Amino acid sequence: DLYNRRYFQEEIDRLNQSRRLPISIIVGDMDGLKDTNDNYGHRMGDKYLKKAAELFESIIRKEDIVARIGGDEFAVILPQTNPESAEKVCKRIRKKCEWCNQKQDLPLPISISVGCATAFTKDESLEDIFKKADSNMYDNKGRNHR
Repeated sequence: DLYNRRYFQEEIDRLNQSRRLPISIIVGDMDGLKDTNDNYGHRMGDKYLKKAAELFESIIRKEDIVARIGGDEFAVILPQTNPESAEKVCKRIRKKCEWCNQKQDLPLPISISVGCATAFTKDESLEDIFKKADSNMYDNKGRNHR
């Protein structure tokens, strides 16, 4: 039930000239989904994707936009959100993963690597901010091994 990449891109384009600054973007990528698919089948992998979608939806505000932008990649647009608040959202994502792993009956733990970046002025392209958030996510990849 999340938005898709096309909608996400349309929102990036729309918000590029927004006055609702700062605008933060979070990129999240599931860790180990290929292993889950290989060892437990794609149905189980789909279950993990649904859990990840529920996790993202449970921690965002109504004005935020969360989308599944790729196979196991998610992105969140946080209007009027400074870097400190965006980092708090990233921490909530990690904490929610821990909570899910204690409460859910899943064969492998759910883990999502996240990164964020923030635009402070209209002169900053949200495409560039997305790329920075994606790069920051990859810097964090591997710190959350299953």
